[in-house]
Parts: sequence; structure tokens; C-alpha cells
Amino acid sequence: MRKIMKNKRGLSAIVATLIIILLVLVAVGIIWVVVRNLIQEGAEQVDVSTKSIAVDVRAVSVAPVIGSPESYFVTLKRIAGGEAIGGVKISLFNETANSGVLDGFLVLSELETKTETVAARITNASRLEYTVYFIDDSGNERLCSQTNSFNF
Repeated sequence: MRKIMKNKRGLSAIVATLIIILLVLVAVGIIWVVVRNLIQEGAEQVDVSTKSIAVDVRAVSVAPVIGSPESYFVTLKRIAGGEAIGGVKISLFNETANSGVLDGFLVLSELETKTETVAARITNASRLEYTVYFIDDSGNERLCSQTNSFNF
């Protein structure tokens, strides 16, 4: 009877050790998934920042549309360099309000100057802010960290 008890004690120690090893492996796997996702997100942000540095989009002019006080002609110009962009998000501001974020320029190729009519829903706008964005591999918009401003 004593021999059987000793074997059970030895077996339970082995099972306990295996369970501890299994729990450690599961914990390491969970930590690895979290760390890997953080590294990938950081790498994507660095990629967008690098792309943003190479892309130069400038506001050329903003003028109200005659007969439509809440609409404006917005002209942007893209300088040579950088990768293809997904578009440009714009916002118009007056002294007390803003238009909110508008997708005014969906595609702006290198060396292209484009004028779009933008329904801003505000009158007497005097400042334009615009931000370039890229489309990532998943189809999501990735905004550049730099927002440019143009007073008119």
C-alpha cells in the first residue's frame, strides 16, 4: 500500500510540473501576441510618417463661390515626390465656426493642381486646414501627423 501512495505522489508532482510549464507557455504566447501587435502598429505609424515627409501638398487659393455663400473653390497643388496618396481631408474656418472635416480632394497625383468646389456649410471662411492621408494594406485611412494651414 505504501508503494502505491509513493507512486501517486510522484505522479502528481510530474502532473503539477507539466501544468505549470503549460501555463507558462500560454502566458508567453499571450504576451507575444500583444507585443507583436504593438510592434506592428508602431511600424505602420513609422511608415505613414516616412511617407508623409516625402509628400508635399500646398494650398494655392480659396475663394467663395459667387451666389453660394457657403461654398468655396479650393485649389491645392502637389509637388513632385512621395508615394501615391489616398486623398486630402480639409476643414474651413471662420471666426466662430468650422466646416468639420471634408473629403474634398480624393486623388491628387504628383505635380497636379486641382480645384474643387467644397460645400463648407459656413460663411465668411478665412482659414483652410488640410491633411494628407494614405490607404494602408487593410484599406483603412492613415492620416499624416502634420496638418497644414492656409489663411486667405
